[in-house]
Amino acid sequence: MANPTEAAPKPDLPHPEYPKWIGRKFEPDGTLLPFPGNTIICHLSPERAMYRAMLGLHDALKSHKFASQYTLLPPQSWHMTIFEGVTDQIREPHVWPADLPLDASLDMCTDLFREKLKNFDFGSEAPFHMTIVSYDPLVDGIALKVVPATPADEARLRGLRKRLSELLQMYHPAQDKYSFHMSLAYILRRLDDQQHQELWDFLEEYRSKLPIHFALGAPEFCTFDNMFAFSRQFFLGAKC
Repeated sequence: MANPTEAAPKPDLPHPEYPKWIGRKFEPDGTLLPFPGNTIICHLSPERAMYRAMLGLHDALKSHKFASQYTLLPPQSWHMTIFEGVTDQIREPHVWPADLPLDASLDMCTDLFREKLKNFDFGSEAPFHMTIVSYDPLVDGIALKVVPATPADEARLRGLRKRLSELLQMYHPAQDKYSFHMSLAYILRRLDDQQHQELWDFLEEYRSKLPIHFALGAPEFCTFDNMFAFSRQFFLGAKC
């Protein structure tokens, strides 16, 4: 049986050729598809040096010879997920709140989360300090792999995820092993070995132009219709 948290391509898309989100989040040609849901994230502020540095990487990827193999995410969407919410298309016990029927509407779920989160004290002060360590494997997308910069930041983020899991009654199978990251692009077709190596080498070389450390502000409860924009409803800890 497949992992219920894993998406699968549409039946008419050859699975070995297409990454798992093609046919759900994007068409094979990169056309954006509806994929509504909600989430808790930290946007990367345009005021940060990290944002400005990533603009250079974004432009370099736009002009790279393998640019037709992936679709870039717009800079205003850049973020790090603090806690995965729900998506309308994936309804399984581990990725849907335990106190809400699986056939409840997405709006009902968002309203439930809004009510629970509006007075939530996330028990910490921004910013969160993060460190870039590498990139996620080039399987489904291009993403910076990041980790908390200090043991204190690690404890704050892991503790926050645990408290949100209890509050929202969602228990992801890999919750304690969640890998923090910031996505830049979704890969449209599987890369062959040569493409993979060339793109990886390019990304690794460019990493020297990015700050090693960066900071993120307060977590935000957001809704989204697709992967291009995440609409802030409110900051956690703010009086609604």
